[in-house]
Amino acid sequence: MNGESIMMEERYPLVSILIPNYNYVHYVGQAVDSALVQTYPNVEVVVSDNCSTDGAWELLNARYGDNPRVRLHQNPSNLGMAGNFDRVLELARGRYIMWLSSDDFLYPTHVAQLEARFAETPKLDVVYGNAYLAHNDGAIYSMRALPGQFPVDYVDARDELVENFTTPCPVCFPCLLFKRDVLAEPGIWGDREGGELAGDWEVVMRLALANKRFAYVAQPSMVIRVHDGQHSGADYHLTGQNVVEFARFVERYCDHPEFVRRMRGRELGVVQFLDTLISSAATMNGGRSPFDEGRRAWLLGLQDRLRARAAVYEPARVRESRVSVVVESAGSPPALLRALDSVVAQRFAAWELVVVDHGAVPVGNVLRAHDAWSRISYLRLPTPHLPGAARNFGLRMIRGEYVAFLDPNSRFTPDHLERCMERLAQGDTQVAYGAARLVLEVEPVVAQFVGEIVPFGGTEEDVALLDVAPALPLDALVLYRGLFDRVGRFHDAAPILDDWEFTLRLARSTRLAPTRARTVDVTARLNLASQRLAAVLPHYLAVLDAVYAAYAVDPSMQSRRAHHRGEVAQALGAAREWIAEPRGLAAFMCALAGGAAAPVGSGQGVPV
Repeated sequence: MNGESIMMEERYPLVSILIPNYNYVHYVGQAVDSALVQTYPNVEVVVSDNCSTDGAWELLNARYGDNPRVRLHQNPSNLGMAGNFDRVLELARGRYIMWLSSDDFLYPTHVAQLEARFAETPKLDVVYGNAYLAHNDGAIYSMRALPGQFPVDYVDARDELVENFTTPCPVCFPCLLFKRDVLAEPGIWGDREGGELAGDWEVVMRLALANKRFAYVAQPSMVIRVHDGQHSGADYHLTGQNVVEFARFVERYCDHPEFVRRMRGRELGVVQFLDTLISSAATMNGGRSPFDEGRRAWLLGLQDRLRARAAVYEPARVRESRVSVVVESAGSPPALLRALDSVVAQRFAAWELVVVDHGAVPVGNVLRAHDAWSRISYLRLPTPHLPGAARNFGLRMIRGEYVAFLDPNSRFTPDHLERCMERLAQGDTQVAYGAARLVLEVEPVVAQFVGEIVPFGGTEEDVALLDVAPALPLDALVLYRGLFDRVGRFHDAAPILDDWEFTLRLARSTRLAPTRARTVDVTARLNLASQRLAAVLPHYLAVLDAVYAAYAVDPSMQSRRAHHRGEVAQALGAAREWIAEPRGLAAFMCALAGGAAAPVGSGQGVPV
């Protein structure tokens, strides 16, 4: 290798585009041509033909036999699909490799935009992108969009294992660019049982089990052709083979130490996904199951096994567990940084931060300069989202066994996580919560302290009051992640009070236990400056009424609801005057919380 070649390899490591082919004479030429026009300057194209009988091998030799960037190989006998994938990998020489199905094709920037992520973040192991879907003639009709995909780019922002066992094949194999060395590691590519059409999905599962780091590029840069000749077409789903293969993967890996550890509390999500696949197969068959009695018994047994595992809660593990602190941020960076600093100051050291950024000012570079960046999973949404929707993205990113939430306008005291985890370790609850105080400030950039009111939301009485008002701040809770599959996640279409509705639903499903210590500061600023609450106040009563309608109560509690609604209506009517000065702001916030906090000046609060 001469000096120029060495410099090229250092700047642009060789990428092997691997094309396994069998009887796709009408498509394979477009696949190879699309690989050859990549803007990335250091590409080799390796084609392994599996004894095609339709003239594809002859076409390949005639068109590319003299092209030094294309290496052609034909197997002496048909190795099957899995064997041909193995063979073309053996022939690869690049530092990075990707498989391109011979009926698909790339756009010119595909390799460049994926390799750029490796260049920016060398610790990555896999980068994958999105794809367009096309008809048989190559005409695009849609973009691949499955529940397990994120709509935006990310770098190592979530546990891929969770999405791969709870949603339909979120990582599209033809869109993947791998470090070749990663595939050579034991247990990743080799020693597969074979025979499954979804063997590529299994490889992704194995990468996730091995804790490999993924990045995603949301902008599609390739095309997947959907046609009747595909092995994984309509018949694959009509016969329920897709269900059987996924269930085999679950059975094969559910006792893997990493599955046991990282899917603890998420087993019901796997059960629910299996239910979805089974129901879909029946729907495709006119309401009739495609499975015989033995297969149905096997699927049910596998689900029962997972349900039994989900029913086991191990409080003895609490002190060894990690807490994921989810922050949805749409406000000012200074407030967010103060909130994050309060997490860094925690005495309980096993935490991670999950930040979902959807404000007008992106905070990614601000966070990269923060001391805690190595412990932050970050997602930037390009458009504003409602709080519940943003939190739901955060929940898909958590790696911790326990979850806390922190609004950028709130702060934890240094003992918050420690006290909540100690309470959880007592074993009689899966949700612990601290008391909070309302802190009054002037404006967000320089937090000038005005005053506070006494702790609220810290007793069992406040839990009972949840049927009436948001008496218990979401930020005060720390809960076991297994509860989300039991009670659901946040209402992603509510403009306000989604946190209360979730907490109410949680309280109706399980016991919430207080730490009896004030460990959370909730901030309100004069005139609600730079706070979302100011913009959504016109929706407050309508959402309050919707929650009341959704959750029935007995007549005595109905009377309390009517009283609370009247107090809220009065406070909203006078909001402009009340929130402009400290005592009025304190009274306003107390009214919204159901009067759970004593008003300033009652002898219990700090004078303001």
